[in-house]
Amino acid sequence: MTRDEVLAGINQEIAEQRDAAEHEADPARRDRMLRHARSRADLAEEEADAVAADIVENEQAALSLRVPVSLSMALKARAEAERIPLSALVRRMLTQALEQPSSPVLTVEQVEEIARRVYRESA
Repeated sequence: MTRDEVLAGINQEIAEQRDAAEHEADPARRDRMLRHARSRADLAEEEADAVAADIVENEQAALSLRVPVSLSMALKARAEAERIPLSALVRRMLTQALEQPSSPVLTVEQVEEIARRVYRESA
């Protein structure tokens, strides 16, 4: 569901609230219902953004893996230090690792230089 679809749904709910308020016989309750609808309308954009973000956040798949105990402890300590859940830390780290362009550990030139040095030293 897109943000615009969420916003359309919120606006529909606000229209229904206003319609219900117009049909309310009790003036005090009608005023309260209209104030609530106006308040919600004022925040509709923000509410749509938050709901859309929640929808995206919840579109996830579970991933289970085994890591060395030392790595697990280090990740837990870092998550605690950053005051975020372990899963959020791991998700962020994986995302950053995939977004960064990968480069070889050694370039072709470096491998060739090592090979020449080894050849010279062994002669």
